Amino acid sequence: MDREEIFKGIEDMQVFEKTLAKLDKAGLIIPDKPADSALTVSIYKEWDTMKQRYGGISNIPYNELGDFLDKWTALISYTRWVESVSDIEQQSALEIRDTIRKQLYTLQAGGREIRDSMVSIEPTYIKMEQDYNEKVSLYKAIKGLREGYETRANAISREISRRSAEVVDSRRGYNRGSGV
Repeated sequence: MDREEIFKGIEDMQVFEKTLAKLDKAGLIIPDKPADSALTVSIYKEWDTMKQRYGGISNIPYNELGDFLDKWTALISYTRWVESVSDIEQQSALEIRDTIRKQLYTLQAGGREIRDSMVSIEPTYIKMEQDYNEKVSLYKAIKGLREGYETRANAISREISRRSAEVVDSRRGYNRGSGV
């Protein structure tokens, strides 16, 4: 194998387009980017404004809580998709980087240490290493955002559940004769 063959093999190791084709063939729907995510007002600011307007989360009307939970759920759904795409890309970049390293290693002359050092200064290997590091960084950032979005959505969901439990408890009390 020579350098030209190594570079030609890189395209075959990129699997995302193949994965998309398989998803399409299976008829699976990829979530759309939420329309609200393109607005200038962030969903976080909107949430904080709503809490201030009503004097806290416990005073926000059910319908507005439900609508807001729907916004967060759409954002989480889309973010999970973006996270999975990023994960596929970083895994592919790792495979490409490691394969390139092994293949370039075999082309070098000298002992193990010299061959290993020579691979480390190969422009192609350096480029693949940088690409991998960028993709890992993006994956971790997206994962962190998704986890933050889920935390916010869970807080809203808990508030809705808490209120529902209060309504049930007040009905039970009324039915037992303690209500007015």
